[in-house]
Amino acid sequence: MKQFFIINFIYCFLFFSCDKNASVIHENAYVVDTHNDVLLRSLTGRDILTDLPESHSDLPKFQRGDVDLQVFSIWVSPTEFKDRYFNRANSMISQLEYLCSRVPDQMAIPYTYQDLIYNEQRNILSCMIGVEGGHSIENDLTKLDALYDRGMRYLGVTWNNSNDWATSAKDEVQKRDSLSFIGLTEFGKDVVRRCNELGVMIDISHAGEKTVADILKTTTKPIIASHSSAYTLCPHFRNLKDDQLFALKENGGVVFINFYPGYIDSTYSQKYEKIVKNNQSLIDSIDSIYEIDSDIHWYKTNQVLVPELQKITPDLDDVIDHIDYVVDLIGIDHVGIGADWDGVEILPKNIEHIGKLPAVTELLLERGYSVREIKKILGENFKRVYKEVLK
Repeated sequence: MKQFFIINFIYCFLFFSCDKNASVIHENAYVVDTHNDVLLRSLTGRDILTDLPESHSDLPKFQRGDVDLQVFSIWVSPTEFKDRYFNRANSMISQLEYLCSRVPDQMAIPYTYQDLIYNEQRNILSCMIGVEGGHSIENDLTKLDALYDRGMRYLGVTWNNSNDWATSAKDEVQKRDSLSFIGLTEFGKDVVRRCNELGVMIDISHAGEKTVADILKTTTKPIIASHSSAYTLCPHFRNLKDDQLFALKENGGVVFINFYPGYIDSTYSQKYEKIVKNNQSLIDSIDSIYEIDSDIHWYKTNQVLVPELQKITPDLDDVIDHIDYVVDLIGIDHVGIGADWDGVEILPKNIEHIGKLPAVTELLLERGYSVREIKKILGENFKRVYKEVLK
């Protein structure tokens, strides 16, 4: 009996000691997430400076997650805002500026690397701007410059849609035979060169394989994949194949792991489609009320689906498996976190919102990562790439 109690005491001591150490490590780390779509929720009238029960992220959750830098995605629907991409992108940036103006001692847009340091020292969340989809520059380098002036520090060359100068992963896989070109056009290469000159990181998440290859041939700076995972573990066109990961390492870039179940667990998409089919009558009623391509339609549809999706979503351990895989393949210097908060219908169990981000640190510690390695994953790898792009 005495031996039983001794064993249990040691187990509890080690468990709570690990938890405490993880909390300290996370609190002392520079924590970065490279992809968040919560501005779309803000634009529907929801106040993301308050704790929103339906949101993956908001100011209180950023604070609970000890987040130092969040990249806010400027995503413009290619269908809803056709011919108004640039104006919509600017409206979204204005919304972020407005939010920061309400709490200037808690949120600020960084324009320089020094701004990151200043904000960190004052416990201010750095709200970096990343534009998701090259259609927002409307084939005009002066509009690229204008977005840079307003704070854009990475440009995703495509979203799921191809544009006039770059093809997307989705289109290269699903519409390859109907595309008029594949990869980057000459103007697309000019976009990459201009981003290099300005100090704007090139983001290859959503970009097609040929587009990625052309970017790597053109860029003189490291690139990022702001929210992608490992194709070998989950063969989805949005994830990066091993040869792409090796090329990213050679370039000095970083892949930031996406937490979306469909990019983490290869069985999720089929289960998702079954749940959609079972709820089709409710979805049809939403279709009849709201514009199908609108954000509010997406939110209303998710309200119907999420209770059932919670039963099939993978666990945070599955996310860490992708981190492990990338680290084992190309090294600790080339992986980070880009969860896709508020841009997906659901997140894995035990990481339902960004306030639970310390759980990532705890699991990394349990899997044997050193403090130095954990800090690289949480944010130091991002800082290194950003500094190199600015040179």
